[in-house]
Order: sequence, then structure tokens, then C-alpha cells
Amino acid sequence: MVFCPNCGAENNDTAKFCKNCGNSLSGGNPIKDNYVATGNAPSAQSNNSNFNNGSNSSNSKSDNKNLIIISLTIVICALLIAGALIMFSGNGNDDDSSLSDSASLNGGSDTVNESADNSAADDSAASTVAQDSSPRIISGSFSTGSSASDKTHCTVYVGSEHAGEKVKISVLYSNGGYALNQGKVVPKTVSSDGYVKVASAYAFDYYPDEAYITLYDNNGNVLDTQTVYLNENSGKQTFS
Repeated sequence: MVFCPNCGAENNDTAKFCKNCGNSLSGGNPIKDNYVATGNAPSAQSNNSNFNNGSNSSNSKSDNKNLIIISLTIVICALLIAGALIMFSGNGNDDDSSLSDSASLNGGSDTVNESADNSAADDSAASTVAQDSSPRIISGSFSTGSSASDKTHCTVYVGSEHAGEKVKISVLYSNGGYALNQGKVVPKTVSSDGYVKVASAYAFDYYPDEAYITLYDNNGNVLDTQTVYLNENSGKQTFS
């Protein structure tokens, strides 16, 4: 068997020319010699050669495609940059115009802002006055009788200017950190001399050593709170 040195096709030993490509076979058998020396079959060499040629062709096509993509990317970036420069240039002119218009209207704007500031200040002042005019815990007293059946009475002064106003009040008593009552919220009317008076719902087994007062408006909104520390004895104790 003779292999064509040109295309690797198999031919008869007596053939003088390749039956596949017509190449002369009289010049020796380099492909056969190579197979004997290396163990690589002629068909494998031929296939590898074809594969390499195809791979090179594919790589060439891939390189061309990458070059086209890169070129298109560069062109698109250039167009975007140019558009951005044009847009910024136009905005600069608009900003100058806006500044000019703003300068021409500045006097009127200052007047409007001044009016708005004055209005806000007036509203704030009115809110402060309204807040200050609400009842507050100014002073007061607690009194407890010497008998175990005596209730504890709390009197809170909120100001005579609030006489007749409807409020709510709760007083939570405790001794040694333990609550002596539930501190229920009780509706009251400020007396003519500006006091709110409330008695405990029942007598306590111990004299309270602390009272927590909460004053509400008629809608249940907290107006003021105060903690009063008491001596554990009967009689009247004042606070301010």
C-alpha cells in the first residue's frame, strides 16, 4: 500500500500516480515513513490538517467579528459624547437665561419670602400662645387622714384663668415601688379659684411615698405631668 505524499490517499503499491490527486508516487513515501516513525496514521494527519485549517478559518472569522463590534462600540461612544457636549452647551445658555430672569424678579421674590417668613413666625407665635394658655400643673397638695379608712386627696392648682374649663386628671400612688391604685383618668371641671381636686377611689393599706400626676385636656390629650415624692405619714403635704 502506497500513500500519496501530497494528499495522503491510499494507492496500490504498483501505482505510479495518486488515484485521488494525480501526484507522482515515484518519489518515495514520506507519509508512510512518518507513520512508521511516529505512529500517526496518514488519515489522522489528514484529518488534523483539515481540522486545523477549519479552526484557523473560524478564528479568522471570529477576529473579524470582534473588530467590527469594537469599531461599532467606538462609533457609538463618540456619538454619545458629542450629544452630551451639545446638550450641556445648550443647558449653559438656559442657565444664563434663568439667572437673568431670576435677577430681574429678585426684588419681588424677596418680598414674597419675607411675607412667608412673617406668616410662619406669626403662626409659631400663635401656637406658642395657645400652648402656654393650656392648663399646667403649677402647684398643689396631698392630704391623708390618720385612720386606715381615710382616702388620699390630691389638689392641683392650674391657674384661676382656667376656671370652668373641662379637664381630666389621673393620680397614680405607689409605696416602695408598688402601685397602690390603678391611676384611673377622672373628668373634672377647674374650680373658680383655679384648682382641680380629686380623691383616691379607696383608702390605702400604706401611706403613699410617691404620686404621679397626669393632666389631660377634655379630649384626652396630655397637657402636663409631675412626680411628687411624699412622706409616709398622715396630714397635708404641698408641692410646686
